[in-house]
Amino acid sequence: MDRLRSLGGVLFGIPWKSRGMEDDTNEGDLVHRITREEYEEPIRDAYVESLARMSYAELDDKYNPGPTLPDGSVNFECHCVGHLVASPCGHEFREAIKCQKSAGEAALEEGACATEFMNFMNCVMRTGCFKSTRDLNEDEDNQGQKNAELEDSVHSDQA
Repeated sequence: MDRLRSLGGVLFGIPWKSRGMEDDTNEGDLVHRITREEYEEPIRDAYVESLARMSYAELDDKYNPGPTLPDGSVNFECHCVGHLVASPCGHEFREAIKCQKSAGEAALEEGACATEFMNFMNCVMRTGCFKSTRDLNEDEDNQGQKNAELEDSVHSDQA
């Protein structure tokens, strides 16, 4: 797994400039623009090539503790919660789960961590960060229908 983590640094941690393209800056972020041809070029890096030649058995380190680490703390790198941690409400999610893990069963039954979970749910409702693509398309369709109805009512009032 450590080899896979270091791959991210190899692929994304090396500063580079795209040939013939301008760089944009946005409040401290640097955006690199590349052409389609540059994107589709094979990666030419000895480490990446060595990984490509390895079998899955060599790459898999068999360490998968699940959502709870051996010491009882939350494994925020687990695939089962990774999408929650990386969401726009990731901070609120981490705070709620850390509170839940540190509180006892009796404290939870008495309402401990309710504020943290409500903060998380408010963030989810505010951002809509867990809506499916289908839900987003339905929202756009509903908004379009509402706009059309409003436009029809405006035109009928003018007539």
